[in-house]
Amino acid sequence: MATAVQPWGTGRLALYPNTIELPYTRTELDPDTQTTRYFDADGRRVDMGEHGTSTSTSSPTSTGSDGGGAQPPAPMDADSMEDNVPD
Repeated sequence: MATAVQPWGTGRLALYPNTIELPYTRTELDPDTQTTRYFDADGRRVDMGEHGTSTSTSSPTSTGSDGGGAQPPAPMDADSMEDNVPD
């Protein structure tokens, strides 16, 4: 009978060091703004402050569908290649 072996990664697991207790117990969606509203155990609205989720810390990148970006490569002339070119 084989003995179960603990996966190596489970010995490295630990709780997040900076966890905090959040001050809300219930959420709902505001139908007008489509944002979340937070409420405490007594039903009072809790201000969660600015989260900054709409700001980016890196530059956006964009490429065209062919990967060429703003200046895609010129199309290749398919007729100029021979079918029997060795690899």
